Amino acid sequence: MAEPSGRRVVLAAAGGLVVIVLLVVARGPVALLAVATVAVLAGVVLGVPPLLRHDGIDWGWQPDLQHETLPEPGIANLRRLLAPSQDDTAAPARLQELVRAIAEDRAPGALPAGGALTAYLSAPPRRLGLDEVDAVITELETLSPKETS
Repeated sequence: MAEPSGRRVVLAAAGGLVVIVLLVVARGPVALLAVATVAVLAGVVLGVPPLLRHDGIDWGWQPDLQHETLPEPGIANLRRLLAPSQDDTAAPARLQELVRAIAEDRAPGALPAGGALTAYLSAPPRRLGLDEVDAVITELETLSPKETS
């Protein structure tokens, strides 16, 4: 014999089936279409939201990603240095060290006098604005790289 909760489910399903048959007999196939429409809408309303919940799986992963061009390794680090979080207080000093290393690599001991690059490297480390970054990069680009033999 079925347990009481199982019996209730079976009785509810049987009762619903009896109501549907009575509607079809009383109103014809249009009532059956209306009941089917309500059943489909109820299924969508009850079934779709659980499917839309986040399941913790990275669905953006694709099997052919090894063929894509990866960004340069230093780009992410440069982004963190140019626009650091509020917690990262050491970023301005690391950015200044990076700029100093690039300038020294491109023109050892020959920084242009009075430019934005010289002013930035001689001042204490601080966050740079977009215009200052543009001026420093422009001066870095104008430095002639050292010859390698």
